[in-house]
Amino acid sequence: MKKMKRDIQGKFALKNDDYREVRSLRLTDDTWKKLGIASECLGLTRADYLEKIINNELLPCNTWVDSEVLPCITRHEEELERLKAQGKNLQKENSAQKEHSAVTFVHNIVDFEAIRDRILFELKLGRQASGYKPAQKALDRMIAELKLLVDSL
Repeated sequence: MKKMKRDIQGKFALKNDDYREVRSLRLTDDTWKKLGIASECLGLTRADYLEKIINNELLPCNTWVDSEVLPCITRHEEELERLKAQGKNLQKENSAQKEHSAVTFVHNIVDFEAIRDRILFELKLGRQASGYKPAQKALDRMIAELKLLVDSL
């Protein structure tokens, strides 16, 4: 914010020759803060800001046209909070999608039975061999355990 010029007595210096009378407004604390923030964003006092609004004919009316958004500290803070919340929601959705994709991958893409059959073939056990059935049952139990483990994630 630019520094306002002051006179010898420490009062704000006059901006022009027009004399300003002291006036009073009844405003809520919230409105007073908002007026202060809006004027500070433009580097003006509250009184100068109100004069600028009136002189630029920025009066509210039923034909109000949206004007350019003025920079403001609180506007950015509100937007940051909204974006942070949106980011957290996206992270939750993303982790849920990752979890779902892992389960889908295990159940639909990985062919455990084909892997089992390949391992049994590599053991060089014929289907009639005495160790074939126990090995097949052990591999089937391992597949079931893996699927349960994935489902519990």
